Amino acid sequence: MNNIPLNHHYVSQCQIKNFFNKEKGFIYLYDKILKNHFKKSTTKAVFSEKEGNSRFYNGEIDHSSLEKDLKDNFEDLYNFCLSCVIKLIQNPENPPSIFRKALLYLVRYGIAGEIRRPQEKFDSDSSIKKVLFEEFMPNAAPELKESLMKLKERTANSKYINSLFYSEFANTVLKAMGELSFVIYFIQGNNYFILPDRPSISKRMKINEYFNPDIKEIAMVGIPLSSKIFLHAESQKIRKLPDQIIYINEENHSILNKINIALYKYADKQVACENESYLKDFIEKIRS
Repeated sequence: MNNIPLNHHYVSQCQIKNFFNKEKGFIYLYDKILKNHFKKSTTKAVFSEKEGNSRFYNGEIDHSSLEKDLKDNFEDLYNFCLSCVIKLIQNPENPPSIFRKALLYLVRYGIAGEIRRPQEKFDSDSSIKKVLFEEFMPNAAPELKESLMKLKERTANSKYINSLFYSEFANTVLKAMGELSFVIYFIQGNNYFILPDRPSISKRMKINEYFNPDIKEIAMVGIPLSSKIFLHAESQKIRKLPDQIIYINEENHSILNKINIALYKYADKQVACENESYLKDFIEKIRS
């Protein structure tokens, strides 16, 4: 038990390390709440928290299942899939044969990020607990009330309920999205994408028919894969777009600003960047 890591990342290190400045030996961060810049010489404590992926299961705290789910289904092949994207960018006329599989793998990683955020977990758990324990339990029949009391005791044993495996969630969402269109943005020159304290950003829309017409599902996913590459995927149920690579340079620099502003906006607390000067200049423009 003592050998099981308890520091759990809500943005995987395989992604964070692609925003680490290897030459300087730092990753540069900005805290939106505290309004301060700082840097880290390692990614071990970046976008992580103690026991964030722990869950109470079969009478004990399970620190490993969700971590294994992440490793097996999202993290082990992240850099391999990223290398396929890089090869595609470098030679779009002769792409790797598995590049679409690589893109889907990365999109699944991005989708899973939706429920990895600490704030999302806290809000979801609070809603569930309020309905079950504050609204429903006081008026429940004795047997049901006893069951709910036991459930309440169990949920108090871990920081979050963490009842859903990330791979199950990602597979369900991806199936609902249907066929996808991909846009890859690649920065040419000395500019950079930032990384928020979440693996991806997403947009919900009405893409499937349900009895409840107000149901909206994840329809678009944007993932900053590295300091130079951003992947946008959207359901073809919205519109059918051709897959494309957009090379960002000085002529279309406004695209980079729009993407980074969106990434900054959706960050819960912090953003990271490979380049200190770029991050400081970007934050200064945002704040002014």
